Amino acid sequence: MPRKKTNRRFGTLEYRPNKKHPTRVVASYPTPEDAFDRWPGLPARQSKSFPIEQEDDAVAWLGAARKRIDAGVWEPPEASERKEKAKRITFDQYFPTWLDQRRYKGRPLKAGTRYRLAKDYENHISPVLGATPLIRMTQSMAERFRDGLPDQPSMRANVMKLLRAMLRTASQSGVDGEEPLIPKYPLGAGEPRPRREHVVTPCTPEEMKAIHDAMPMPYALAVYIGCCIEMRIGEVCALQRRDINHHTGMLHIGRTRVTMDSQRLTDRPKTDGSDREEPIPAQLMPLIDRHLETYVGEDPESWLFPSVRDHDKPLHPNSLRSWYSTARKKAKRPDLRFHDLRHTGLTWLAEEGATTRELMDAGGHTSPQIAMVYQHSVDGRRRMLADRVGERIIIDDDPDMLRRRIIDLDKQLKVIKGQRDELKRRLQTLEEKGDE
Repeated sequence: MPRKKTNRRFGTLEYRPNKKHPTRVVASYPTPEDAFDRWPGLPARQSKSFPIEQEDDAVAWLGAARKRIDAGVWEPPEASERKEKAKRITFDQYFPTWLDQRRYKGRPLKAGTRYRLAKDYENHISPVLGATPLIRMTQSMAERFRDGLPDQPSMRANVMKLLRAMLRTASQSGVDGEEPLIPKYPLGAGEPRPRREHVVTPCTPEEMKAIHDAMPMPYALAVYIGCCIEMRIGEVCALQRRDINHHTGMLHIGRTRVTMDSQRLTDRPKTDGSDREEPIPAQLMPLIDRHLETYVGEDPESWLFPSVRDHDKPLHPNSLRSWYSTARKKAKRPDLRFHDLRHTGLTWLAEEGATTRELMDAGGHTSPQIAMVYQHSVDGRRRMLADRVGERIIIDDDPDMLRRRIIDLDKQLKVIKGQRDELKRRLQTLEEKGDE
């Protein structure tokens, strides 16, 4: 028989649907006053329903709640359930949710970024840690995991960056204020930045021209644009007629060709700083005008480099890479990737004395450290700059110094004369072709 008395020193018991014919008992008690600040939105009372046969369990439930309140460790059932779930949730269970909720500066991840993160997880983290509960992760486990990765510094850095990002998110409150899945971030110091595996040797003007000349003509201009306006390959493929401002001599870079998103062909550039206006070198403008006249439609949204099969679509980067790969081999620079044209252009800017801020603007970088790469690349110029500083020293009473200066000037004159003779030869060749 159920107890008739429902008044208690702590909490209440209510018989449903009534005391005479109860089928269940509902135990409840007032939510502790200090809980509302920590867990906003809690109901005024906490309650739980039990079958009438489990009335003793209802009484025990109230007693346990009072003990937790008196000990100062009470928390709402949802928080307790989340903690219990957190003890069991594994990396494989957590990753899909983490990836769906991941944001970059408040925006969803691009399709290409999602693809790369998913591949890094599937290929490296899941086979080793997939069944491991997040809450069990420790610094020593992370170190053993890292040591077991293939000896590929860039890949290893990316995988460890992903692992850290997942654990850091799991240690933070949920998007709706839920308790963290793990009590604290378990890892210590970050990973050292890997050394650059690909050392870029900038191309010479002659090599760049040789690559340009070996490209299919409707797409040859992409080589000069990639280098002289310091653009990424996706940005080059997404250029339209309207991006060229003949009045100001500027090029607007506001989109990039995407390849992993079935819903769109272009997207915003890589970073916020990548949406930019870049000056077009005066020497390049005649080539651009000729390209526009010969290969580009009149519509402002016509692609500068349209797809071969469908001119209403921008060229796929892989198509451009394929032609470029053949051209660079013909130019005897099989090591020079298309992205290295951009590196070459930024290096040339640094050689001309561009500041770090100017290099950041030209390359669409948001980090000074990245822009500094191109200043470090011009260490070979330091000797020449030092010599130029030395030329300002006036020493006209030392015969050896005067002889050295005369020799240096003779070398400079020889180089300049050779450049002048080469330009004359090219001009004569062009004029002879024009007379034919």
